[in-house]
Amino acid sequence: LDKKNIAILIGTIAVIAGLVIWGLQGEPETPAADPSAIVYYYGDGCPHCKVVQDFLDANDIASKVSFVKKEVWSDRKNAKELEVRAAACGIKPEEIGVPFVYGGDGKCYVGEPDVKKFFSEKAGLAQ
Repeated sequence: LDKKNIAILIGTIAVIAGLVIWGLQGEPETPAADPSAIVYYYGDGCPHCKVVQDFLDANDIASKVSFVKKEVWSDRKNAKELEVRAAACGIKPEEIGVPFVYGGDGKCYVGEPDVKKFFSEKAGLAQ
């Protein structure tokens, strides 16, 4: 990564952390009722989430893997849920970012490469 991309990445992480902290204010929320459900968390306007969405669309992942999509940048409830899921996976608040997948098996995947790999494996795509 060059300095410009590193700066963009750091800025994105800072914005995400701020939004997550903002989303945590108020009453605590609980995760989705089904703890075995795969949940994909994303942010509207997130460039890495766009790459993941393009990957999901191009490979028709939604027809191969059952998962729920939840936007976290403008939805406080979803942001709180993401925080709870991340904490359950041992991820510190400052390490949370999108794209993010709660794998339904108690494992979490953060970042474009890990999220794409997770969905590739679940969908049975050749590596």
